[in-house]
Amino acid sequence: MITQEQMKELISAGGNVLSADGQVLGPLGRLYVDDGTGRPTWVTVDTGTSAAESFVPLDGATTAGGDVQVAYPRESVLASPGMSQDGHLSQAEEKHLLRHYGLLPGVDEAAGGRSDEHATSRLESDHVMIRSEEQLRAGTEIRETERVRLVKRIVTEEVTITVPVRREELSIERVPLDDVPGHRNGNGNGHTNGAAPTGGGSYTYVERDEETAVDRDDLYAAVGSAFSGDEVTIVLYQERPVVQTEIVAVERIHVLKEIITHEETLSGEVRKEVIEAESFDAPGRDAAAPRRTGG
Repeated sequence: MITQEQMKELISAGGNVLSADGQVLGPLGRLYVDDGTGRPTWVTVDTGTSAAESFVPLDGATTAGGDVQVAYPRESVLASPGMSQDGHLSQAEEKHLLRHYGLLPGVDEAAGGRSDEHATSRLESDHVMIRSEEQLRAGTEIRETERVRLVKRIVTEEVTITVPVRREELSIERVPLDDVPGHRNGNGNGHTNGAAPTGGGSYTYVERDEETAVDRDDLYAAVGSAFSGDEVTIVLYQERPVVQTEIVAVERIHVLKEIITHEETLSGEVRKEVIEAESFDAPGRDAAAPRRTGG
């Protein structure tokens, strides 16, 4: 059997009423309890088929998760007679509902027959009203803000460097023969190794010196070819700058994610219920206007 506390929790949580075969009839409405025992007897449900909510008996009802499953088919609930929803069911209204659901068969309403089992029902907590209000709650959610890709691009730039280059230039150096070591000028005829020249004539005496032998040999060869129109070809060289590139690693880049925390101020509108009590003057008094007190 469903208790009053269970029904309150289900209604506060926004549960639904389910038919006997599990079909959703609509959201839970108001709870009615027995006047004598306080036991939950009826609950209203907004089926959406009429302006008034339908009454469903809680006899045989069970909880199904966050919902209430009654023991009656959908058709019976939709066809239930409409009753005034002023917070109290009269004996006649409750008999009518019980007869519709087959809980009071064969009882003559005119005879006033009514078992003590079914007393009149009233809306739960006639003198207690629950006030509700909305509260603003703030939290956070993780959302993707941007996507970052690392891309290497090739950028071409102009680089200027200075490179020293060398080249050969021809220069003529004239050395007088008197400055040649071991050489004595005569009449211009050369002679080597101290031997007299053939055919007579004066001579130039050159003493053999191993250190200067090569220079003297070159000199005598040059004297022997004098006035012969010889040509000497000398190849000159120079360095030319050559540009080439090579790939070298210059740096390593690490990509890190940092968590930055900052504060944001949120605001929003909330609703709340205000309970006002209306009091009327007793019958027979002149002033019949209601008086209200708020809370």
